[in-house]
Amino acid sequence: MEWYEIALIVAGGLFLIFSVGSSFFGDMDLDSDVELDGGFLLSDFISFKGLLHFALGFSLTLTLWQEVTVVSVGVGVVAGLVFVGVLYYLYKMIHSKLQKSMTYAQEIKDMDAEVYFWSEEQKIGEVFVVLEGRPVTVTLQKAEGLSFTKGQKIKVSGSRQLVYPII
Repeated sequence: MEWYEIALIVAGGLFLIFSVGSSFFGDMDLDSDVELDGGFLLSDFISFKGLLHFALGFSLTLTLWQEVTVVSVGVGVVAGLVFVGVLYYLYKMIHSKLQKSMTYAQEIKDMDAEVYFWSEEQKIGEVFVVLEGRPVTVTLQKAEGLSFTKGQKIKVSGSRQLVYPII
C-alpha cells in the first residue's frame, strides 16, 4: 500500500467522523475561526478542515493516478485546492440556507421555564426557556411577593431579553 493510499484512508476517515459527528452531536469544529456569515477569510482555508479537504483531494488524485510524478503531484495540488474551495462554498451555502429557514421568536407567551437563578433581595433572576430548539437563559423580573428556587418549573411571558412570571 502506497503512502498516498494511506493518506486517502486517513483523510476520508477523519472527514466521515467530523461530518457524521457534527450531524449528530453539533459542531465539532477544530478551526481557529470560520466566518460563514461574512466574506472570504484566509483562515477559512488554512484550517484543520481546509487541510483535511486538501489532503482528501490530493491523495484521491494520486490514488486514481497510481503513480507519483511531477504531473500527478501538480494535478493533485490543483485537485486539493479545488476540494478546499468547493467544500468551503458548499458549507457556506448550507449555512446560509439554514439561517434563512430559522425563525427567531422575539416574543415569549405562556412558555414553560425552569428557574436557573433567583435573588431574593433584588427580586430578579434567570430562567431557562427553549428557543429555536435549545435552552437559553432569560432574565426573570417583576416577581414581587413571589419566591423561587433553582430548578422550579414556572410559566413566563415577555421578550427574548426579559420575562415575567405568569401566576
